[in-house]
Amino acid sequence: MILSDLIQVIYAPKKAFKSIVSNPKYFGVILALVLFMAFQVGYQYNQFAKTNVELTEPQVGLFQTLTNSSSGNWQSNPETVLTNNNDHLNYTVYLAGYGFVPSLYGNTSLQLQGVNTQNLSVSIDDAFNVDCATNGFNNLTLILKQVQPQNLKPQSVTVTLYSLSESNNYQYDLTPHLSSSIIDQWTNITIPVGPHVEDDWTENGNPIWNNITSLKLDFVYPEAQNTTIRISAIYFGGQYVSLAEYGGTAILFTFLQAFSLQFLVSWLALTGVIYLILKGLKTPVTWKPIFAAIGVSMIVMAIRAAISLVLTLTLPTLYYPYELWTGIGLTPYGALTYPAQAVGTLSLETQAAYSTIVASADAFNFVSQILFVISYVWLGALIAMMLGEVKPEFSLLKRISISGVAVGVTILVLIFLVTGTA
Repeated sequence: MILSDLIQVIYAPKKAFKSIVSNPKYFGVILALVLFMAFQVGYQYNQFAKTNVELTEPQVGLFQTLTNSSSGNWQSNPETVLTNNNDHLNYTVYLAGYGFVPSLYGNTSLQLQGVNTQNLSVSIDDAFNVDCATNGFNNLTLILKQVQPQNLKPQSVTVTLYSLSESNNYQYDLTPHLSSSIIDQWTNITIPVGPHVEDDWTENGNPIWNNITSLKLDFVYPEAQNTTIRISAIYFGGQYVSLAEYGGTAILFTFLQAFSLQFLVSWLALTGVIYLILKGLKTPVTWKPIFAAIGVSMIVMAIRAAISLVLTLTLPTLYYPYELWTGIGLTPYGALTYPAQAVGTLSLETQAAYSTIVASADAFNFVSQILFVISYVWLGALIAMMLGEVKPEFSLLKRISISGVAVGVTILVLIFLVTGTA
């Protein structure tokens, strides 16, 4: 009987509602809830499994820990004075739930200063233990600026990565990157690391890419000068993991909590609005028949979730750079998204990555929107039919109007819960 009512709501709703209103039970609603949660969790998990995000070391939000001269990890040769300077690259990103966050790399830079010297040398020791092996980080980024001298660039710049000890290291020639940079402007230098580019690095001793524990920078000028170099950020990147892997098993519990709440809020909002409208119209109304009938009607949401789950099979694997993935949110129809209005503050390279993501997911998002609209139109039609059983004296127009208001209010409530805005 319960399963029959649930199925009849799909192909013979008037007959189903007549049975439910005359003998309201909640078992059908529980089954609809279970089906909705099962399909919706699968849908969302598949999305997360196909969405890869870039990890960094240090993590996003902690970049300044590697450019703090007072951290105790930085060392320099006698000719180099280390301080922090307020001059920094102001890189603004969007953080989901918070809005725009300026100064991703911190509010200061690490300043290297030498007086009448040819050599500047700094190292950060034992501040990290980074895995740059095949499945680890595959690039190193330095954002720096030569302030002075204004007319002379270094003849040699070397970055050294140490593996557990000073005698085991990899060295890379950064000179070409600095030679093409513009003096007194920030330069973003990203170089590949790891066994796949081992030929680009000079190996000393027996280093291993699995354990990179220290870093050193050497700047050599052709003649003695007063020299100032500032470093706004140093970080390892290029390692991508899926959001499902990143969230682990905890993400499943989050999904279960979120989607059960979504179902219950929708159920209560729809019933509550209709109940209040009927009360306002001074017509006799009983809560339980309406509550049970609307709950069973929400099998429509389970059907939408099932179709959406199948739809994720068409979604390609997406790759979000670190600047993008902290701003990922959900659309009202449950698809992952990054706000288009926040893209303009990002680097050109990241904007290009965003365009690729949007183009790759465009068909998926379009169909998801269509499903969203169809499901709520269908739900509204079912509620109007249910009102015909509860209040047969109401005209069709009145029943549609009441149903439309209830569905509209519920959608606004859900949008607020999902996105924080209505």
